[in-house]
Amino acid sequence: MDCVEIDGEKYSVEDLETLTGEAKPAAAKGYIILLARVLKDPLSLPQRLKEICSLKLNDEERRDLRMALIRVQIESELRMNEDIQRYQQRRYVSQVIEILLFKDLLLAPGEPEEPD
Repeated sequence: MDCVEIDGEKYSVEDLETLTGEAKPAAAKGYIILLARVLKDPLSLPQRLKEICSLKLNDEERRDLRMALIRVQIESELRMNEDIQRYQQRRYVSQVIEILLFKDLLLAPGEPEEPD
């Protein structure tokens, strides 16, 4: 697995690519690094809630963060059969963060609409 070191911690290049939506990202913003930390250790989510909930983001950063969370959810569903526990944890973490910060899930299964 290819890793990159940021502030003395190693992160998976694959995770950073998923979070940023870029191949070989040159740099990642602080909130993306925070997500990478939580994805690396999903069981750390309870200890990181205060840090996550206190993020101060502008509109563009909020959109970017939400897209990162959605990419993790999609990747998790697509790769679930590779390592079910790992990808269930990643999906759960991204969904919890999305609900905390955005109050709902963009990819939440909904009720089928009745034709008019």
